[in-house]
Amino acid sequence: MDLALLQMPLVLFTTLVPMASGAFVGLALAFLTSRFSKECLARIDRWTLLPMAILAVGYIASFVALSSPQYSMSLFQGVDIAPLSFVGIAGMLFIALAVVYWIIAMTGNLDERPRKVFATVVGAASLLLSLSIGVMYMGSAVLTWNSPLVPLGIIGFCIAGGVPLGVLVVALAGGMPEARLTRLPTVALFTAFIGVVAAIVAVSAQLLFAQSTFNAFFPGSDVLPGSWVYLVISIVGFVVMLATLRATLMPGGRNVAAMGRTAGAAAAIPLRDREDVDADAPVGVRSAIPLLVAGNAAVLIGIFVARLMFYALQV
Repeated sequence: MDLALLQMPLVLFTTLVPMASGAFVGLALAFLTSRFSKECLARIDRWTLLPMAILAVGYIASFVALSSPQYSMSLFQGVDIAPLSFVGIAGMLFIALAVVYWIIAMTGNLDERPRKVFATVVGAASLLLSLSIGVMYMGSAVLTWNSPLVPLGIIGFCIAGGVPLGVLVVALAGGMPEARLTRLPTVALFTAFIGVVAAIVAVSAQLLFAQSTFNAFFPGSDVLPGSWVYLVISIVGFVVMLATLRATLMPGGRNVAAMGRTAGAAAAIPLRDREDVDADAPVGVRSAIPLLVAGNAAVLIGIFVARLMFYALQV
C-alpha cells in the first residue's frame, strides 16, 4: 500500500477524471431520452459546472505532482512515455469539447437536436479519455498492469461514476420529475450496471492475477494484506450507487410512466413548484437529491479504493 500512497496524485487523477468526464455520458442519455423545458435546460447547464469542477480538481492533482521533481520521478514508474501523448491529446480534446459545449449551452444557442448530438460527442470523448488512461498503463513494464482489462476497468469507472453524476446534475436542476416519465430510468440503470460489471471484473481479475504472480515467487504470501477487504469496500460502493440510482429513477420500484396519466402528470410538476409533497410518496421522490448525493459519494469511494488497489498491486 506504500506504493499507492506514494502515487496518491495519480490515484486522485484516475479517480476523479473518469467519473467527472463520464457525467457527460449521463447527460447525453438524459437529453437523448427526455425532453426538458427551456428553464430546466438552463438550470442543467448551470449545474454542469459541478462535474467540470471535479474534473479540474483531478487535473490539478496531477499537475501539482508533476511540478515536483520528487514526485515526477515515481509517478509514472514503469509507464512508457509514448502513451502519455495519447492521454494528453484525449484530455485536451475532451476539455475543448466540454468547454465549447458549455459555453454554447449557456448562451442559449443550443437547440434540442444539436444539444443531443453535441452532448453525445462529448460523452464519447469522455470514453476515449478513459480508454487512453487505461492504454497508458496497459503498455507499462509492470506485469500486473499489462492487460486489456486495465482500460476496460477505467472505462467502467467512467460509466459507473459518470451516469449517477449526470443524473445528479439533472436532479439539482429540478428535472427528475420529467425524466422519470421517459426511458431514462431504464437506460441509465442499464448503462450504469454495465459500467459496474466492467469495473468489478477488471478489479477482481487484477487482484487474482497479482496474487497468483506473487505466489509464484513467494508461496503462501499475500501480495496485499487485506486486499479482499478493499475489494469488498469497492464493490459495496458500486452496489450502493445502483440502489440509490434505482430508488430515485424508479420510485416505488417502477417507472413513473407506468403509473398512469393522472399520476404521471402530477409527478411531472417539479417539486420546487409544488406547495406540498405527499408524505406517502416513495423516498426516492421525497429525497431524490440526498439519495443521489449519497450514491455518488459511495461510487466515488468505490472507485478510489479500487484505484488504491491498482497502484498497490504492482508486481
